[in-house]
Amino acid sequence: MDELRGWLDERVARHEFSGAVLARRAGTPVFSYAGGIAHRGHGVPVAADTRFAVASVTKMITAVAALRLVERGLVGLHDPLSDVLPAEHRPTALTGDHTLHHLLSHSSGLTNYHDDGDETMRSWFACWDRVPTYRARRPADLLPLFATLPAAFPPGERYSYNDANFLLVGLVIEAVTGRAYHDVVADEVLTPAGMADSSFEALDEEPDRLASGYQVSDKPYEKWLSNIYGITASPMPDGGMITTAADMVAFLDALRADSLVSAETRAAMTSPQVMATHNYGHGYGMEIVLADGEVAVFGHDGGDPGVSAIAVHLPAAETTIAVLCNHDRGAWPAYRRVLAALDLQDPRG
Repeated sequence: MDELRGWLDERVARHEFSGAVLARRAGTPVFSYAGGIAHRGHGVPVAADTRFAVASVTKMITAVAALRLVERGLVGLHDPLSDVLPAEHRPTALTGDHTLHHLLSHSSGLTNYHDDGDETMRSWFACWDRVPTYRARRPADLLPLFATLPAAFPPGERYSYNDANFLLVGLVIEAVTGRAYHDVVADEVLTPAGMADSSFEALDEEPDRLASGYQVSDKPYEKWLSNIYGITASPMPDGGMITTAADMVAFLDALRADSLVSAETRAAMTSPQVMATHNYGHGYGMEIVLADGEVAVFGHDGGDPGVSAIAVHLPAAETTIAVLCNHDRGAWPAYRRVLAALDLQDPRG
């Protein structure tokens, strides 16, 4: 662990990592770290209680909120979404065959609101020419970005990662509860999981202890650009929750203890509902990685302008790892180094 700490210190000194790391094995912390700069303009360092935006890691939280409503009978996993969503929230490509199962497993066939494979991020930033980021505060605010797009394939045909799926999950949550997504998720997930440092606050509310996100230039670490114009004003069901590494570990611990959803629902979340490759697929709101046909890793990673994060559990090793970073490129190298220090492997490499 001393070698791992030294490696992270070197990455911080070279501005190649800024964030927090926590690893817990069989309920016992085995490594924790905080380092880097939370706010470059004011020179505020990252501290143990610094909070970070975590992009698509949020999808796990959204999925649990929705599945708790399923367990209470407020919505069916296989009910037609056209019977659940109000007319103004139904994309034109939505049919009577689309269900919550398809949204949560990324098998809906609906078209995303941006090109997730565009590494230049031009597709992402083009969204904010149509819907300014400062107006993106509720899930419905992003509907104009995809509501009229044709479907890419029929529901259930195959896997295709799609942020729009989870915006619609958020709208389903609002439709069946009559409450705002952010409020429902706080009550259904954050509070019962003991995630006291997690929230869905708008950025212009100046959330306490939030690390500013920084986009790395094409020449790494020579120039930094705040992500304030590159992400939505408020967190969305598909990404943006504010949290800590400790809270993400607490969430995964609570999920595995079946204190958020039933054992049956948790098993469905953390096993593949649809496969993308021979060893990578998706459960409900969870990325699933297989090794020799068994689940080797479940959890989620996240990436936005100025954000990189990963929170996962490795069942065979009884180990949970969270790595949160307030710039684009830092989380995955740190995660891989943590795995090496713990003599663990992620089949994704």
